[in-house]
Amino acid sequence: MENNNILLCLRSPTKDRIEITEYDLKLPAWSLESLKSAAIELRLGRPRSLAWAIMLNALPPPSGDIISSLETHRNFYNDLKCKLSMDPRAVIGDDPLSQNDESAWKQHFCDIELKALILQDVVRTFPDEVYFREKEVQDLMVDVLFFWARSHSHVGYRQGMHEILAPLLFELHLDRKFAPVNLSETLKYYLDVNYLEHHSYMLFNAVMKGMEKFYTTGDVVPSASGRLPTCKVVHNPNEVVRYLEKVKDEYLVSCDSQLATRLVEHNISLELFGM
Repeated sequence: MENNNILLCLRSPTKDRIEITEYDLKLPAWSLESLKSAAIELRLGRPRSLAWAIMLNALPPPSGDIISSLETHRNFYNDLKCKLSMDPRAVIGDDPLSQNDESAWKQHFCDIELKALILQDVVRTFPDEVYFREKEVQDLMVDVLFFWARSHSHVGYRQGMHEILAPLLFELHLDRKFAPVNLSETLKYYLDVNYLEHHSYMLFNAVMKGMEKFYTTGDVVPSASGRLPTCKVVHNPNEVVRYLEKVKDEYLVSCDSQLATRLVEHNISLELFGM
């Protein structure tokens, strides 16, 4: 009976909660604390992607200058694309067959390979959702993931990153799809369909600031084409392995010492046991 009361308390909305009106940025409903409470209670209003951006510290709450911050993000992404989209034919004296790491042609061919690698995952995104079958959407996802990987060469692209980007992009799409005609100037600026790719990168980059460490692979650095080198040398474990070791040592031993002992006796790592 006591457990049921606890569950009821967890599920019941707080009496003094602030109701959220769709596409209305009026405070205090859109303050950071109110958004966090609404997210926990699964009642975030639209535009939901904007709420995510605020909670991820990618954008300020409506009390700040959202438009100015968005302009900064958009300019950053434009500059990044321009920097990483160099035409190798514009580089005088560079040989298309060059294996020099500084060769624009070599990087160009590596970029083609990296995009092909990303596309293999992107085409499998949410197979039952029609939106992700559109070529324009797939191209957008490839571009966002490619430019993020190229600008984070110590991590590169990892299989599964497309599944992080997909829900962010989908919410950005739905926020635009369901938007009413009458909007504030701030929301009109935010929901501009011409900047869907820019905002997708903004959100993905914000999420990856917390997730990036789980994709690093010790001291192994991916090649320019995004692939991990083939090597038999034992490298330092990545953050996921270190985290699981901490779970085993600090929690599993005290909660289930018998299981912890069995794993050690049979030399079974926690990540393998979890699979």
